[in-house]
Amino acid sequence: MKRKEKGLFILFILVGLFISGPALAQKVNEFPDPSDPLHVRVAMFDKLMWGNHYNEGTMMQHVIFPPAGLERPIVGSQEDCADVTCMMLVAYSHKYAVTKDEKDREKANQLLGGLLKLEKVTGVPGVMARSFNRTDKPLWHEKVYFFPMEWHWSTSMPGYRWQGDLSSDKFTSLFYALGTYWEYCADQEHKKIAADFLDRFMGRCVDYNFKLVDVDNKMTLWGNFCPDLPHQPLNSLEMLGGLKVAYRMTGKERYRAAYHMLVDRYGYADHAIQAKLLWPDEWKTAPWDDHLAAKSFYMLLRWETDRTLMIKYRMNLNRHWVDWKTAEFNYSAQVWYHMLYQVLTGEEIMTDKTIQAIKNMWGFDRRTAKFKIPTGDYEIIPGAYSRSWGFDEETRRSKVPEGEYEIVESEYEGNAATMIRNYWFGRHYGFIDPEW
Repeated sequence: MKRKEKGLFILFILVGLFISGPALAQKVNEFPDPSDPLHVRVAMFDKLMWGNHYNEGTMMQHVIFPPAGLERPIVGSQEDCADVTCMMLVAYSHKYAVTKDEKDREKANQLLGGLLKLEKVTGVPGVMARSFNRTDKPLWHEKVYFFPMEWHWSTSMPGYRWQGDLSSDKFTSLFYALGTYWEYCADQEHKKIAADFLDRFMGRCVDYNFKLVDVDNKMTLWGNFCPDLPHQPLNSLEMLGGLKVAYRMTGKERYRAAYHMLVDRYGYADHAIQAKLLWPDEWKTAPWDDHLAAKSFYMLLRWETDRTLMIKYRMNLNRHWVDWKTAEFNYSAQVWYHMLYQVLTGEEIMTDKTIQAIKNMWGFDRRTAKFKIPTGDYEIIPGAYSRSWGFDEETRRSKVPEGEYEIVESEYEGNAATMIRNYWFGRHYGFIDPEW
């Protein structure tokens, strides 16, 4: 909704006219215009996130409004909610570094509290959920998105359901977010809270031979960092990043020793150089994998002091840069890669094209779609569920198992967490003029 329509909208609310089902859960309805200055757009998307996506300290990645959704922002695909919450924590950590405003620090503390609740809800110290919902019954989105069998009733927080099977991307987002928060935002009390949290999380990974294990003590589907199992080069990079941050935050020798064991005995730093595939083009690393590598570089290349390892990490970064420098900026994190590369290398690589891409950053659009909502029981069919919440109705319908259902049309929102992180990172490091 454009700002010029705000007065009319408020009038409708006041007089009780034209209130429809889809608007009931939309606490914030004011959208920026693409022609607005960047700082205005960021501030408005930030309000949309806190108004429509906030769920007990966490941030929902995808919110579906009534009638398909509920009054609270808990209906939608949720497998990446931990990532989105971590990204907002990073954003507010950089924001606090710029503003020194205690209100910004308090919001960062709220987001840390949400991440801690993702741990608490599982009932096992060191195990973190992807997402959680307060509800007295399973919700329809659990049956449609990601893996339905990964939703559980909480034994530690009665009246909550949580989503399990944490993956390497959440692992990376957590050490990146906690490390950034610890470095730039947290007071002494919260530094210890964050360090203890990462200690529980990373300690469990080390205890289980560098594997992410769920509450059943079994390795998750994408949780393999183990030196005794074949794994992706990106996972080697991520584990080194996690151990480096854990040692820096906790000071515990076990993390420094584990880091050097993986480097010296198992060649993780060498293996990690291959994390970026460049040729042939159709085999290039997916953009979300680039983001995971970039988060790892941000911690490793600033906190490592061993020159030999720094050279290897720089080689890895250079391989990524070969692809990043020609980006068309059609993925929200790509402008961050350019800022990050300059921060980590000291090279002046900003171009007019990059600066314009930064100025043009956008969060999301509110859209309308028809959702196929299961209403009856059916057999869970492995592989029959969409891992994404794409916008094509026919694709969405094809991913829903056979059974009883109803078609409901509702509005929905994606999230602007990456855009907000990009902006405050750019402000923190001087790439972005506050007048833009």
